[in-house]
Amino acid sequence: MPKEIISEEEVTLPQVKKLLGQRSKEGELSFQQSITLEHASTFSRMAPAVATKLVEKLMKSYELTRAQSVQIVNIAPITIEELRSILDTKSTNLTEEQLLEIVDLVVKNRS
Repeated sequence: MPKEIISEEEVTLPQVKKLLGQRSKEGELSFQQSITLEHASTFSRMAPAVATKLVEKLMKSYELTRAQSVQIVNIAPITIEELRSILDTKSTNLTEEQLLEIVDLVVKNRS
């Protein structure tokens, strides 16, 4: 029987890795949770605390949505072209300079 959903929020891969890692220490993970933890461990590019701060900074400084900010952190683009493929540039009013700033922020925070 599925559990009741109380709230929803986009989370970054590093946060997923941390949450499922803690849950695995408390008990056995389901098959889906194990696969998700493996994926998050493979593709996480930064620490959970760093990822959270970066999402907040992207939302505040560049007026991006939480979903856009989480995707940027999850994919961790290292070029403007990669960043453009994540963002719908028609719906954002980011300049070339701002795109470069975002890429620089991501590169500095990658581990």
